[in-house]
Amino acid sequence: MAEKVDETIADMTAAGAFGPDNRLVSFELEGLHTGLDQFASCVLYGLATVDDRDGRRHDHRLVFKFKHPTLEKREFYNNDRQFHNEKLFYERIAPFLLASRGSQRNGDSTATPTLCRYFYGRNDCDEQAHRDVIVLENESVRGYRTAVTSHRLSLDFDHLIVALRTLAKFHGLSYRAKHEDSLKFKEIIADVKETQWSKDGEWYFHPSVLQGLFSVALDRLKERHVADGSCGDNEVEWISRFQTELLTDAMQSLRRIVASVGPMSVLCHGDFNRNNLLFRYDDGGRPVDALAYDMATMRYGSPVLDLSFFLYMNADRQTRDDHWDALLDVYCSTLAADAGDVPVPGRDQLDAEIREYGFYGLVHVSYFAGIMLEETTQVDCSEYFDADEFKMLNLLLRNGGEPAREWFADAVQHFIRCKYAGSPAYSTVANEDCLPNEI
Repeated sequence: MAEKVDETIADMTAAGAFGPDNRLVSFELEGLHTGLDQFASCVLYGLATVDDRDGRRHDHRLVFKFKHPTLEKREFYNNDRQFHNEKLFYERIAPFLLASRGSQRNGDSTATPTLCRYFYGRNDCDEQAHRDVIVLENESVRGYRTAVTSHRLSLDFDHLIVALRTLAKFHGLSYRAKHEDSLKFKEIIADVKETQWSKDGEWYFHPSVLQGLFSVALDRLKERHVADGSCGDNEVEWISRFQTELLTDAMQSLRRIVASVGPMSVLCHGDFNRNNLLFRYDDGGRPVDALAYDMATMRYGSPVLDLSFFLYMNADRQTRDDHWDALLDVYCSTLAADAGDVPVPGRDQLDAEIREYGFYGLVHVSYFAGIMLEETTQVDCSEYFDADEFKMLNLLLRNGGEPAREWFADAVQHFIRCKYAGSPAYSTVANEDCLPNEI
């Protein structure tokens, strides 16, 4: 890996990534990143020292993201398409979006989401895939770090609010760019590659795997209903409708959701959750800003594609029940304040979008929550490569154990209430003697 980084540093310097006529003085490799939040690529850190044309010395702390060294893993993770997307985002999409923002807000930095500084990208693929790389600034130099929380998935209210403001600003870039130059926006977005579906139209996992994951969650909800015994008849009916309308052909439901492009559509991050977020804190330890990175799986679609995944992945049941309205109101108010005279969706429109597109978030939480809650230090994804549907389902159900199954069941329950009751506060439609959090 060290040799690959040395090659990259030489290529970057020759390409002028550090500035015109800059000279590399030294480079020091600072470590390899491994962990549950990093498995789709190989990430290293390093410190490059360069002299500029005027003889001034600069230090650049860098993050290097390489494709997996084996073809099997590169294909499993769609590394070629992912690197294409990330390079496209930093070299073409972000400059266009930020230019649209600057022309309409006179460079107001408070209305612009913080993005990683991009240095260099390469995506030649095939026999040169071992040299393909994305190089970004290590954002610790600007005070950003991983979330300071005790749980592997859930973020507290303050972190959620800060993250949603960042997401609203990011989505707001699309609304402004479409308003200013819709043709140019569509032209650039059209080059984004699909990373979830194969060329043959197959998703990550066989349809029966997704059916199995949801079946376990729905069985859990039915068990809760029997255990409570006092209310929830309406919810049992909603579960049946959910199964009929969305799970009879779950793959078709997912295809419809990701293919549907309406007036509210934006460039979505595609994997907006805590393992792709860094936070900056004030002196009192409270989060004041969030930075999203890893743009490899971005896609164009409803803003709810990002919102549903984030809120079902990183907000626990109690937080959603207590603060759902407040969280969505912050997203909408940030979007409106940021938009100025550009039309953006209001809360009623967003609620309708959640009922229509929130299934997207559930689908991804169904397997990813377990991976992120897994007690082992690293999930061995090679187990998945040759697994049939039965083995795949059991591997995914094993990840995270009981906490993961409860987490997903809570998310499914919340979405069902949103979709069929029009609100997750079930007490507004159930027997008055029932508690809001019970079936």
